[in-house]
Amino acid sequence: MKTLSLFSLLALSAASLTGVSVASASPEAETPVTVAELFTSQSCSSCPPAEALFSKLSEREDLLTIEWHVDYWDDLVHGGSRWKDVYSKKEFTNRQRSYNKSLRGTRAVYTPQAIVNGKLEGVGNRPSEVTNLLQNAEASEIRVRIKANKVNVGASSEDVEVLFVRLLKTHQTDVKGGENKGRKLAGRNIVLSAEVLGKTGSNPTEFNIPSVGEGETCAVLVQSLGDDVGPILGAAKC
Repeated sequence: MKTLSLFSLLALSAASLTGVSVASASPEAETPVTVAELFTSQSCSSCPPAEALFSKLSEREDLLTIEWHVDYWDDLVHGGSRWKDVYSKKEFTNRQRSYNKSLRGTRAVYTPQAIVNGKLEGVGNRPSEVTNLLQNAEASEIRVRIKANKVNVGASSEDVEVLFVRLLKTHQTDVKGGENKGRKLAGRNIVLSAEVLGKTGSNPTEFNIPSVGEGETCAVLVQSLGDDVGPILGAAKC
């Protein structure tokens, strides 16, 4: 099974989230945002500095930062103990492996890894390296506008997938095992779930988006379709 189709299994209530073509209307211009994704784990001793860096970057209006917590650290024992990252999911690891296949030619993964606009990758706890990735990021190709409970996605020259990402605004976690035992970790924009709203292409399209809970926010990513996770061509913050 392809990784994208695995990720698509996260789609919920598909009937109510079907896209409706709105070819007669185009989304209003929005300030383009660069998407900086961090693949991290609460069990990784190198990750807290990366999460602190991304928390600071999240304050930028032109930048959407997202933390995906992977699960491959969850069973590793360090100093006689281990820690299950409460935000980790196998689907998030699948996303990282798919990115690495596209960007590095391997499904091998590491943390902390930063990926910018689905096109550039580097070590997430190195400020100069992350800054370089952001400076070399290309402008968004597709306009994305969120208003109330709807998202308008502009026309694309290729078929794309529209992904709704539910985010926890902030977290603080007392880690009681593994490499970070005894530390209080904090982060912003932590992924709770992700679901595919649908696909679109040559016509502007509108989708309904789910509501979010207290302490949550969200984002919409528009990505190229293919055997693996492709470049992010447009995005918007809720």
